[in-house]
Amino acid sequence: MKTWRTRKFTRREFLVTAGAALAGAALGCGRAGGGQTSVPTAAPTLAPVTPAAPPAQAADLVLLNGKIITVDRADSTAQAVAVKGGLIQAVGTNEAVAVLVGEATQVVDLAGKTVTPGLIDPHNHFQVYGLMNSYYTSFVPPEVRTMDDLRAKLAQVAAQTPEGEWIKGFYLSFQEGRMPTRHDLDPASPNHPVWIMQQGGHYGSANSMALQIAGITAATPNPEGGIIGRQANGEPDGIFYNHRAMDLLRRHIPLYTQEMVWDNIVSTQAAFAACGVTTFHDNNVRGVDTLRTYLDTGRQGALFLRGAVYYTLEWPPDLERALNEVEQYQDEFMRMAGFKFLIDGQAAMAYCHEPHNGVSWTTTTWDPQGFKDAVRALHDLGLQICVHCIGDAAVDLTLDAYEEAMNANPRSDPRHRIEHAILTTPQATQRIKDLGVVVSTQPQFIRMGGDYWKTIFTPAQMARVVVTREWLEAGIHVALGSDAPTTPWYAPQVTLAGAVSRLTASNEVISPDQRLTIQEALRAHTLEAAYAGHEENIKGSIEAGKMADMMVWPVDPYTAPWQEWWDAPSEMTIVGGRIVHQGMALFPRRASG
Repeated sequence: MKTWRTRKFTRREFLVTAGAALAGAALGCGRAGGGQTSVPTAAPTLAPVTPAAPPAQAADLVLLNGKIITVDRADSTAQAVAVKGGLIQAVGTNEAVAVLVGEATQVVDLAGKTVTPGLIDPHNHFQVYGLMNSYYTSFVPPEVRTMDDLRAKLAQVAAQTPEGEWIKGFYLSFQEGRMPTRHDLDPASPNHPVWIMQQGGHYGSANSMALQIAGITAATPNPEGGIIGRQANGEPDGIFYNHRAMDLLRRHIPLYTQEMVWDNIVSTQAAFAACGVTTFHDNNVRGVDTLRTYLDTGRQGALFLRGAVYYTLEWPPDLERALNEVEQYQDEFMRMAGFKFLIDGQAAMAYCHEPHNGVSWTTTTWDPQGFKDAVRALHDLGLQICVHCIGDAAVDLTLDAYEEAMNANPRSDPRHRIEHAILTTPQATQRIKDLGVVVSTQPQFIRMGGDYWKTIFTPAQMARVVVTREWLEAGIHVALGSDAPTTPWYAPQVTLAGAVSRLTASNEVISPDQRLTIQEALRAHTLEAAYAGHEENIKGSIEAGKMADMMVWPVDPYTAPWQEWWDAPSEMTIVGGRIVHQGMALFPRRASG
């Protein structure tokens, strides 16, 4: 019999992967169908398994003596699963699956542990997560909670940085309840240009030296789709809202290299795998070079998680690049899946039908007609389109663009997506259903921003926040994702907990009638997330013939309260039948001859 072997890493891969895993520990891991059908529960101990299957029928890997939550149409459970050639070979009782054990089969006694399909994260910014651990300096809690904390750390960073070099960082929030201005940054950084982004990625702050380098003055107009924050006298205060405004300054900052992008992609895999993620969608890939690096990681065999990427169009010239320079590449581990727009910003810049208390409720990042024209052109390419929408008017504009493109070119099942959908109108729910649009959302935002949203949105708007139950009951396909590193959490377990609890940071439940069951939430993070990428026929459930992508849980999420698993790491993560993450409790072994 062969012993278990895993892929051998190069020294370079090992170093960057280990670094990401250690960094990730601080942030991460730590009701569908018509009822359930079950098989007998796991035995306390697994009887010895005698290898009997001939090589042609023998499984490569067998998981026995557990609770296999299949997420199939009936949400059935089983005891065991067999894998062969990277695919699910069989699912059933211990006895039915044990006959597939051969001399070379690797056997795992689950000892009653629960197995689910591998978790699919359909919305994150994978390589940017790596940037947060390399390119940017962190100014987040618990180290930085106040403006004084920010200045103290910024002074420390400045003392260690050669004069004139850019200091680049990110923050989450401050106890003062506002964003830093140049006047907050200047005292600690008189000799360095400074740029720090809010972790959500749609606002940023610069000091006076950075404004001077970028040539941004009182005479600088707001770009279309963005706002330069200003003092009462018209001078810039250092705050920039939306990407187009931020780009006016960011274009002067030395960009990270493509070697760094490669390392960020490769290294981030370990952190996500430790949480049970087997597929990720990076929904905001800016730049043809970065997109090409993503595709090259697949082409050159550097990935052990499966990925899909969406090329972002931020400015009108990006459309020409999308049409003429983007390669439609696909392999087993990486593919160019489609395109991404951001039609509004975060909550304070949400494009809404009615006023809110943020910075602007009327700003779209694209001219509406130009946006519709770009959506139409990309729709004709045959790939998916995803649009970031926070406000309800942003959702309706996006649905208008999709409907016009689909009427002009009635493609079969384009399956375009709305990302986030924080606010939607009741009328939009039926339109989303009728157009076959997928809602890709992140209910854990309620934990991070729900209390803040109450200061921005009106009570009527708050009643329409992330209406997951309404969408499901309307028959809409809903997928759940992390949006990491926009949120402090990349672990899907946090997303699932957010979907079933809808708790704010002050432990207020926002719209309890919109909570999901854990069965519904898990389906939205597996099979429905696969659907969001046109892949529900090959992944997202544990069924014969599908990809053998699975996660072993330390507790049963169907029976344990969410408080017991929201920060629980994966005991074992399997991609294509290969163990890519392993905890301390489970080990493959040889069958007994």
